[in-house]
Amino acid sequence: MKDAIARFFGRTITSDAFDTRLGQAVCFVGGMLMVVVSMWKLTRLELSEAQFFFGLLLSLCVPLLLFIVGLVLPIATTARKQHP
Repeated sequence: MKDAIARFFGRTITSDAFDTRLGQAVCFVGGMLMVVVSMWKLTRLELSEAQFFFGLLLSLCVPLLLFIVGLVLPIATTARKQHP
């Protein structure tokens, strides 16, 4: 039973290249969407200059991480292929 479950979940549906491109697209689009939404929401609030500055810095952290993940995805998939 364990073997059947492992074989079932071990099957690949799509290629690694497609998965990498899809992951990159999701990360880049998600990052851009988060920048737009966070800027839109920050401008709607009545904040002091310091609060706006720190809100801007904090709201750019997650999109920056998404962009980094999108850039690292191809490197991670090629490294995984070389070292199974």
